[in-house]
Amino acid sequence: MSAKVLRRVGARAGAVVSVALAMFLTTGCGQPALLKMTDGSDWRAYAQTREGNAPGGELDELRFKEGLCTGEPMKPAREHLSEAALIRFLKAQQLDVRLERARADLVFAVVTGAGTSGPVRLRVAILDSPDQAGRELHEALLEHGEGSWGIHRSNLAVLGPVSGYTDSMVFAAKTKLACWGVFTIAGQDDTFVVPGGYMEI
Repeated sequence: MSAKVLRRVGARAGAVVSVALAMFLTTGCGQPALLKMTDGSDWRAYAQTREGNAPGGELDELRFKEGLCTGEPMKPAREHLSEAALIRFLKAQQLDVRLERARADLVFAVVTGAGTSGPVRLRVAILDSPDQAGRELHEALLEHGEGSWGIHRSNLAVLGPVSGYTDSMVFAAKTKLACWGVFTIAGQDDTFVVPGGYMEI
């Protein structure tokens, strides 16, 4: 095969890879834009570090401040939920939410009005059980790596866009998502549940 033909084949292959990469980046697995708070919120208004040394390091020392979830129903959900439960909750926080359905068990909730640089796209997976939702979220956070975060409540696992941990905590606190689901964040090689909000045991 001549050099000219090889260049042509290589160019076509490169174009296919570029298209595939672009499609990947617009799905839930690779967020093209990071979550960034732009309203001047200080994370220390919503969270603090726990006293004493935490075995997991800096992320393991974090907790939401007492009183963040005052007035929110904190009883663990036992019923099987659909994405409608999350949408109702977000709208009750005076947020604009647009739904994008990928398939029966996977939707995207696009949230605006929370003081971010742009819309925040939450990937909502509808699983069969709470155990499966917790496990799926844990595995997704490890796969996406440091800076990824999410929440789970009953059988729902919600994956947020990658961000600095302070921005994701402010977003979860301001939207009260930390009071609706178990807030979990990924470190370098593990995930950490941040206490002080909703918990399921």
